[in-house]
Amino acid sequence: MIIKMIWGYITVKKISLILFVVVFSALLVGCGSKKEVILWNPFTGADGKYFTEMVDKYNKEMDPEYKIKSQTIPDMYTKIYTVTNSGKDKDVPDLTVIHAERIPLFVSQKLLDPLDDILSEQSNINADAYLSQAWQAGDVDGKRYAVPLDIHSSVLYYNKDLLNKYAPNALDDNVITIDEIKDIASKAKQDGKVTYPINVETWTAMSFTVQNGGAINDGDTPTINTPEMKKSLETLKELVSIGATQEDGDDSSQLFQSGESVFLQDGTWYAGGLKEIEDLNWGVTNTPAYSPNKIVNWSSSHQFATLKKDRSEAVENEIGNFLEFIRENSLLWADSGQNAASSVVFESDDYSGMPQSFLMENDKQQQSMVIFDFKNNGNTLEALGSVVRDIVFGRVDIDEGLELAQKTVDDKLKEGQ
Repeated sequence: MIIKMIWGYITVKKISLILFVVVFSALLVGCGSKKEVILWNPFTGADGKYFTEMVDKYNKEMDPEYKIKSQTIPDMYTKIYTVTNSGKDKDVPDLTVIHAERIPLFVSQKLLDPLDDILSEQSNINADAYLSQAWQAGDVDGKRYAVPLDIHSSVLYYNKDLLNKYAPNALDDNVITIDEIKDIASKAKQDGKVTYPINVETWTAMSFTVQNGGAINDGDTPTINTPEMKKSLETLKELVSIGATQEDGDDSSQLFQSGESVFLQDGTWYAGGLKEIEDLNWGVTNTPAYSPNKIVNWSSSHQFATLKKDRSEAVENEIGNFLEFIRENSLLWADSGQNAASSVVFESDDYSGMPQSFLMENDKQQQSMVIFDFKNNGNTLEALGSVVRDIVFGRVDIDEGLELAQKTVDDKLKEGQ
């Protein structure tokens, strides 16, 4: 009798243990097969909330079987290398938003999957549906590796009241020239006002270089130490020397927001913060030009791409559906200050009232947005950015600085970085 009782007790314990293991395993399987598409984005700034709203809108309106789960990843590019080198698909997101300049490099490093299968059922996603330079940025050697979300540019903000005081007709052609900045500076400094504070100087130097007929690359080869770049930096140095700019170390953004400067060079997305300053009467126009006949606005593009990973057919179909939804519904993203790359959006009446919409008004304006998307862009910008401000404010000789920047990027490429 005692033996039967003990055996019965053991059997119950074994059955309970088996049931526990089965239930626990089922829970694990359920967690591992959660129907989500993991999307990484780099939007750590104010524009991040607009992107999140756009994803939420998709999940709510489309009610997909696989929900899009958007994750903002600080230092995203570093983490991309970490997860792709791990060899574990579970660590790799299903979809990412990357900058156009990264695409040629990532393709050469075999980090991206082409989008052919994902787009096979999305006939509306094609060259005719997007701004041409944004669409072209996703093409490498004839293969489609990315679909554009936007094109974003560096532009010139201006204080309407100050500009009307010092140069009321300067914007009749929608361009502020270098000579007009010099003329305004001679008047503005009498009132203790700054005309053109130095800001995003690397992007501005790149814009001036293209205006001067130069480039920062020859194919994949960086070209920093050139006559055209030297002329561009001489222009910025001259603006410092005549007192058009801020004192070295002053906050250029704060000067503009407090009404102490006529202009400020920054990104289209900067408008989001300006909208909340009640007493600032501002507008936005093109990057300053040597001549109204040649306008160049430094630009980049956020693009949807897929890192190398095995994905189910269902996940790929959901990615395609999401990209098509964004093509038609990215007005919210444009509201953050970006120029939506989809023609459905930038040709709409709602878009035409946005501050940055002037960049899409006609072919000349659209072509003014230049994307510097070549394989070694990252190293080039890093090397150039390390010397530009020191050159402009006279801490480094211009010839020595450009020679150093060129050597820096050349050495990195020799080392295979």
